[in-house]
Amino acid sequence: MSVRSVALAAVLIAAAATGPGLAAAEQQATVSEDSLPLHADQQQVVKGETTLEPGTEMIVTIVSENSSNPFVYRREPIVQPNGTFVAQFDLSRQPANTSYNLSGYADGDMVFNRTETIAPCDGNCTSQGAAAGEQQATVSEDSLPLHADEQQVVTGETTLDPGTEMTVEIISENSSNPFLYQSEVIVQPNGTFVAQFDLSRPPANTSYELSAHVDGDTLFERTETIAPCDGNCTDTVPEIVTPEPTDDGENVVEVSQGDTTIIPVSMTDGGTKTLSIGSEAANYRINATVSDDDGDGEVTVLFDTAVAGTDGATLRVPDPDDSLTVTESEPDLSSTLAAGTYSYRMFDGQSTDGRPTVGTIVIEANGTTSEQFEVGESADFGLEESVVTGRQGETARIQIALATADAATISIGSPDVNYEINATVHDGNGDDSVALLFDTTAAGHDEPTLETAADADAVSVESGSEVALDSQLAAGTYELSLYRGTEVAEGQPDTVGSLRITDVTPTSTDSSSNDVDSVTGETPAAQQSQAGDFGVGVGALAVGGVLAIVGVGIGLRSVMD
Repeated sequence: MSVRSVALAAVLIAAAATGPGLAAAEQQATVSEDSLPLHADQQQVVKGETTLEPGTEMIVTIVSENSSNPFVYRREPIVQPNGTFVAQFDLSRQPANTSYNLSGYADGDMVFNRTETIAPCDGNCTSQGAAAGEQQATVSEDSLPLHADEQQVVTGETTLDPGTEMTVEIISENSSNPFLYQSEVIVQPNGTFVAQFDLSRPPANTSYELSAHVDGDTLFERTETIAPCDGNCTDTVPEIVTPEPTDDGENVVEVSQGDTTIIPVSMTDGGTKTLSIGSEAANYRINATVSDDDGDGEVTVLFDTAVAGTDGATLRVPDPDDSLTVTESEPDLSSTLAAGTYSYRMFDGQSTDGRPTVGTIVIEANGTTSEQFEVGESADFGLEESVVTGRQGETARIQIALATADAATISIGSPDVNYEINATVHDGNGDDSVALLFDTTAAGHDEPTLETAADADAVSVESGSEVALDSQLAAGTYELSLYRGTEVAEGQPDTVGSLRITDVTPTSTDSSSNDVDSVTGETPAAQQSQAGDFGVGVGALAVGGVLAIVGVGIGLRSVMD
């Protein structure tokens, strides 16, 4: 077992003993202490380790604990091959000394949860190298495993500039059989790297750590095992070419987040070229072919960072006599394309084969990293407020924007907090919105819990969906999940938020009862503790701590920032 594994195991064992309510699934990740505190500044990076499988998509959320300044940030990092994750946030708009809940989720399970405070920024508080260093390279899975034989090749992709020198390293994890191999490589014009090793001397089934480094930063790190060789295990070495130099920086373009930049494509040789922006290692890539139909020797391509990752036209040509066709669609993004350096490559013809001309797009942060947009039929569909507040004994107002949808279905609460209700709303007055009224006194009882503010609008509660309560709805935070159409669809909702119910005076609930019924008499999910019964007092929840425990549902099915 490596030092990292021992340390992680110790942290997980310690976390398991911290108190009630923490299941095994909630112990699968830890936050690196050197990534905290987060400051009231741009580019704040949360790093950590996890026992989840590499490639797993996580959700990391930052949720305010102060009801007077509610905010929700959401990122979707991918577990790296070395078992780490990196999430980047822009907290420049939040005041210092604000408490927040930092949580992580995977497949609907909470994998870590802790309460922190945004630290004041007295100078340059931008996190350096954390996100860049740990996500700038990935190893190609088809180059593994490495065998106990000569000519073993490790290939991968990187966001580093072509021509950058990297060091790829293999080091034994077994002190009784130490070895160290290093390969100095050059980043290729297409953003790949190739490292070659002779592993004929180390015995098979030996564990080793594979890593890459540049200028003191670790680009990736993962543990593997040398596989036995039963025949011809020699790897093929890909062609290695020298990157084509750029001219006077003309292949470097700069743009602020949310703005549009110009990428000039030289077409002096005529024909068609393929433009590729980004890479797998950067978690963003889009490819397109461009044609100089008017024969003027150049095509101007506009790259709109504001709509990157949406259904909008990220790439277009302003000249009607030229043409552009997207050949590889970009991934969906939940917020504005992150600030950073993205390589772009131009290939002759309609493929990414051959030797490209390379360039760089530098996207400069301007505070839009946390801006949210919906990926779907309309950017306007959703909850007009991500956090809705109300008090026990009063009615909370949930404003829903339908946009082009004929109807929307909302789910309030979840089995985890022992209260849930599902309902479908229709716009009857043509204003493309519905103001939904949630009566906290009627919740869980026979009286109507949901009504619409406008008589022309309509709401229909799904039969058997509302959980019956023996007492008043507990103070706490209840997840809001909104779906297009007339039913709760499987998978991710179109948008989520939270309904926060507060009360200065704690109410008494009968937690001894194990019977959970629906208002209509049907039996829903099995009994679980109420929102105020998570091993901490209701009074603590009522003064803003609710998001730390109950509010973890905010990030589970969100398409928010």
